[in-house]
Amino acid sequence: MTNEEMQKTIDFIVEQDAKSGAKIYALAEAQARTGQDIRALLGMAEIHEREILTMSDQISSVTREISTLTRGLATLGETTQATDGRLNTLINVVDRMIGNGRNREP
Repeated sequence: MTNEEMQKTIDFIVEQDAKSGAKIYALAEAQARTGQDIRALLGMAEIHEREILTMSDQISSVTREISTLTRGLATLGETTQATDGRLNTLINVVDRMIGNGRNREP
């Protein structure tokens, strides 16, 4: 191998080493950015998890309130039926009294 061929080989090796070094540096930077992105995503996931837990608690609270209101409506329905029955009885009594009073008059 001549000196010129050896120099070309050395130049080629140095050039390839420089290219490899640049690629390794670029990959290291990309990996660092990816690590930052992953940490940011994990932070957002934690925020979303807390928000979901808060919403779950709120949904549970609303569900309990709806159950309470449903029981109250059922009770109100029963009370209304009982009141309707008493009112009907009173109306019948008043109708009979009025009807009997009319029947007595000549």
